This record gives sequence, C-alpha cells and structure tokens, in this order.
Amino acid sequence: MGSPTGKTKLKLVKEPLIRRSPLERVSLRAQIGESLRWSLFSGEMLPGETFSVPALAQEFGVSATPVREAVLDLVQQGLVIVLPNKGFQVAYTSPREMLENVEIRRLIEVPATLDVVSVISNQQLETLYELAESILDYAREDDIRGFVSIDYEYHRYLLEIKGNRTLTDLVEDLRSRARIQSVPLIALSGRMVETAQEHIDLLDAIQAKNLVQVERIVLLHMSHALDGIEIH
Repeated sequence: MGSPTGKTKLKLVKEPLIRRSPLERVSLRAQIGESLRWSLFSGEMLPGETFSVPALAQEFGVSATPVREAVLDLVQQGLVIVLPNKGFQVAYTSPREMLENVEIRRLIEVPATLDVVSVISNQQLETLYELAESILDYAREDDIRGFVSIDYEYHRYLLEIKGNRTLTDLVEDLRSRARIQSVPLIALSGRMVETAQEHIDLLDAIQAKNLVQVERIVLLHMSHALDGIEIH
C-alpha cells in the first residue's frame, strides 16, 4: 500500500509467533534491530530461544538482508549468538557471568553516577524526572515493552551527562545483557512498580546531592540483575 509521500509502509504478518510494531521505511536495519532488542529485553524472546533470519524476514515482511544485518548487530552486542548452520540463539548469561557483569558495573557505574551529581543541570534533571514518571506509568500498566524502552532511555541519558561516550556504551552493553534475564523476572515477580519507583528515588537523591543515598540506590537497582540467581 502506498503512502501519501510515496514511501512504502511495511506491515507485519498478522499472526506471527511474536507480534511486533509496524515499521516505517527510514532505516530497516535500525528499526528491525530496535524491535528485536525490545523483544529480547521484554521477555518476548527468551534466553536460549533459537530463530532464523528467513523466518524473521517473513514476519517483518521485508527481505532477509536488513534482518541479517540487524541480527549481526545484536551478535556484536553479545545479545545473540551464532549457531553454525542452524541460525541464531538468544544469549544466555550464566550466573557466574552475571555476577562478573554486576561487579564490573559496580566499579564504573557507581562512580560515574556520583560524578553526574556535580554537573547535572536543572533542565537535565527535569527531563530525567519525566522519563522516570513514564517508566512508573508503564509499570503500573504492566507494559513491559514500554517499561524497558524508557528504562533504556533513562539510564543512557543519565550517564551521557558525564560526557564519556565510551563509558556510557560499555555500561549500556553490560546493562543490556542483564536486561534479557532480569526484566522478565521483575515482571513475573510483580515488582515492576517497586523497581520503577527507584528511578525517581535516585533523582531525588541526586537533586539533594546526597551522595550516600545515590550510591545506595544505584547499587540496589543494579542488584536486581542477580535476583533469583544462585552462585556456586
């Protein structure tokens, strides 16, 4: 079906195993990657689940090329692994790897957030409060996809205030790997609202320049990645 602008709007197959949002023709690779990323974070695609590029291409109603490119981007991010001659698999992070993930985040994310306290502007703080309120709204509606999409934006925006792009990218890569397993568990345990409230509590501590409270909340929020995990 043609749009008034002459661009082609793509529709998804109506009965896929996983329903996704329609795509607009801006950058298929980017849009497909984003859709798959939210499916991973929201638990629509679970750790250990296998899939193929042709099946996804049919589901999205596009050719295999942009789908393969998007999936390979996820492979580079450690969210998906390649199964030779079989397709792809959603990455599973072992308990030991998850612990190591959190240990690294403690070393860099906590001091980075503390640094933000001294440089954040009122306008940036206001933006973060708006994002935090949106996260809480989605949590109250049990909307996992909405919850995780704004959660991603909130945490990235917060760290970007420090001005170290490499650090921000590293923390987000680690956080993304944790999200695949932690967010579905948070939703199943009925703790989405409680977890969402922590975003606002953190901003209150930042606004008050209470460094002890900031560190406490960051560590608490980070600890959810280890919920339900037994380390042997």
